[in-house]
Amino acid sequence: MKTVVGATKNWWCEPVNIILVEDDADLIETIQLGWPDGGDRIEAYTSYASFKPVLFSGGLAAADCVILDMKLPDASGTQIITEIQRVSDIPILVLSGSGETEFRADMINRGIDDYVLKPLSVKELHARVARLVRRKIIPVHAGETPAQINGVTFDRARRILRCGAGQSELTHAEAQLLGALVDAGGRVVPRDELYLRSFGRAHREGEKVLETYVSRLRSKLDQLQPGSDEAIQTARGSGYRIIAQSSSV
Repeated sequence: MKTVVGATKNWWCEPVNIILVEDDADLIETIQLGWPDGGDRIEAYTSYASFKPVLFSGGLAAADCVILDMKLPDASGTQIITEIQRVSDIPILVLSGSGETEFRADMINRGIDDYVLKPLSVKELHARVARLVRRKIIPVHAGETPAQINGVTFDRARRILRCGAGQSELTHAEAQLLGALVDAGGRVVPRDELYLRSFGRAHREGEKVLETYVSRLRSKLDQLQPGSDEAIQTARGSGYRIIAQSSSV
């Protein structure tokens, strides 16, 4: 394991602790030496075996984000994602050489928060990590009180949906997306705005990431309260909106 601190100070003044699980030593060096923020700490692990002690000893509690290569020599990326999610809700950003739509959809369905394609730009990687960490550390605003969506409570502060004794956790992107729809108060939210609010970037021609996330949210709502998924409506050619939501609880 190698820890490197970057070259300049980050904007929120507190150091960001990043775990990088990647077997390519050259790429590790490129990321560590090219990382823009001097306050950040990047701990690199070159195999699942070297990362496991951190994973199962509570080490993720001190980290703000995991950057995970999907092709390690001793374990599959999907296996590691599952293990991480069993013990933590830490944001996960995946590195992969595959840009296929089916692969991206699979990653989203597994609950990852973002991905960057190889060969990567360190500046883009840094920007995406910063976005994920900002979501985690920025305090909840006063207006972000729990909202009712057809009988299901959306608690954005804790990133959960709950109904009666049942509850379902949301990823960062899912919570951002649902929050954007709730904040609109029934107004149709354009696709471009939803991409910016949920993923921190513009829509890319031909991709269906937003549709996949909407489908995941509908499924989670319906599992908690049958029929509540109908609150998320599609405005064809425009975007999405939420109807039949009541005021905060």
